[in-house]
Amino acid sequence: MKKHIFLFAPSVFFSLFFFSACGLDTYYTLSAPPAVIHTVNYSDSDPAQNYVAFRTAKNDSDSSFRFLGTAVYYRIYASSSVMLNHMSSISSVNTTSDYSAAANRMKGYGYQQLNTSDGSIQPLISAESTEVSIRLTNNHEAVSSGIENTAQITVISKTPRRSLGTNKTFDFGRYYDSAYVTQKDNYAPPVSGDEDFENGDVKDKKYYVNMYAVAVGRDSTYTMYYSNVLHLGTVVINAGVVDN
Repeated sequence: MKKHIFLFAPSVFFSLFFFSACGLDTYYTLSAPPAVIHTVNYSDSDPAQNYVAFRTAKNDSDSSFRFLGTAVYYRIYASSSVMLNHMSSISSVNTTSDYSAAANRMKGYGYQQLNTSDGSIQPLISAESTEVSIRLTNNHEAVSSGIENTAQITVISKTPRRSLGTNKTFDFGRYYDSAYVTQKDNYAPPVSGDEDFENGDVKDKKYYVNMYAVAVGRDSTYTMYYSNVLHLGTVVINAGVVDN
């Protein structure tokens, strides 16, 4: 975190009155999460690689500013072309000229903070300079095949959920028609009107989950600040198959 103080005045008279009458405008800039360790592309086809990993941000806090941690935002798309247009738009303002611009544009497109099975944690990760892996879906028989294939958020040891509630999994569609599954609504595919879903024509039962990480803090007036965003990757969820 860096603190910037600017001096503003209504005139150019250099006097003691000038300095005493001027107001000080303060704002803060946050360092973004520094690195993606493992990414996934919407064109990738190996289910075992369908996860993201990154290192969380590190920023200082003081009496006037508190660094809260690293948030993870996502949005589900029916169309890869719409997603790519949004990604390009977010990237175009992801600069140091306005640190919060990309985060604000991302949220303007309807991106939501990733939820967990134990409820909302905002921001998701408070630990600094820590490697985090996120897998949204269970790959086939994940419970018996190992934790590396299980839906999970490492470090906080939580299971990822959609912003719609603690039971809304990302395994949507695959078990929805199964006679062996109770509480089928937990596996229901996204529908028009869902806050985390960019509605469109879903082809081949494929959904695209685009993800970003961003450092978050607030000042003593509870004004929120965001860093530049770090693109984590795009997870493809095929609601028609068990392997994801």
